[in-house]
Amino acid sequence: MVNTLKTSKDFLEVISKGQKYTKSGLIFYSLKNNSEEIKLGISIKKKTGNAVYRNKLKRQIKNIININLEHLIGFNLVVVSYEKKQKPFKHQELELVFEKFFKKVKSF
Repeated sequence: MVNTLKTSKDFLEVISKGQKYTKSGLIFYSLKNNSEEIKLGISIKKKTGNAVYRNKLKRQIKNIININLEHLIGFNLVVVSYEKKQKPFKHQELELVFEKFFKKVKSF
């Protein structure tokens, strides 16, 4: 089960203390927690695109996280989109970015 990071304090804790990984306009911050749950926070900047694109990107990220829960058990995770893309992410491209991130998480 994926819970969400709700307060800015939670986001800032993960961002300041967590491990950082940057790939294809996305920044991943991950921080180990002492429980068996996963906490997820997603921040998509307005300059990334219009509301429809930002919401689609959030849905795709949540879908990929839900499919790959076993890689993230015991982590708090923040995903930040900081870069405007010339063309939107295709789902396959996003999956490749997340696969590389999951390999990195295993090494923590």
